[in-house]
Amino acid sequence: MSKFPIDTGIAGKAMAATGIVSLTPNGIPAWPFENQTGTYGNLLNSSVIWCGATGIINVIPAGTSKASLEVKTNADFTILTAGTGYTGNIVLGTLDSNPRSGTLVQVRLTVGAGGVVTAVEVTDGGSGLQVGDVLTVDEAGRAAGSLDCTLKITKVQRGIPTSDESVEFKVVAGQFLPLAVDYITNVTAPFVEADLVICK
Repeated sequence: MSKFPIDTGIAGKAMAATGIVSLTPNGIPAWPFENQTGTYGNLLNSSVIWCGATGIINVIPAGTSKASLEVKTNADFTILTAGTGYTGNIVLGTLDSNPRSGTLVQVRLTVGAGGVVTAVEVTDGGSGLQVGDVLTVDEAGRAAGSLDCTLKITKVQRGIPTSDESVEFKVVAGQFLPLAVDYITNVTAPFVEADLVICK
């Protein structure tokens, strides 16, 4: 199987960038053919950007980023130890065995007798995670001698990046950006949204 590079010489689809530039990436597709809900977001999903004016644009490149890796479903981890003394049906944070830049996973537990964890639901997938990390479910105030519930991450999925992962480009009128992008986070005046055409 061969790989084909992005070809900025031909675009099968195009739309205006009006209303798409945002400092808050939301993970909801902006293209109507990718999002049939009628509620459009700002995810451009590997689009190319044509610039009709000279100026500065901040974008998040397609596939960004390692820092946004998260667990999304219960299939993304295994329960190593069920623990004891936990309270059920409340959202709890976790501690990562391999801390790095990112945010912590939050979970809601189902518990049985003695506060033993019987099921775990991910309520916030965190970020900056890696396969093999061990998460310890953190609940203050448990009885002395309680055992910790630990979860081992078996899979990470791409989450929604943040605007601090943007790259700034100085663009010249009449040219495409030299890479595919997922989000446009800012344009600098006098450059405005109307100067951009999003293409696929």
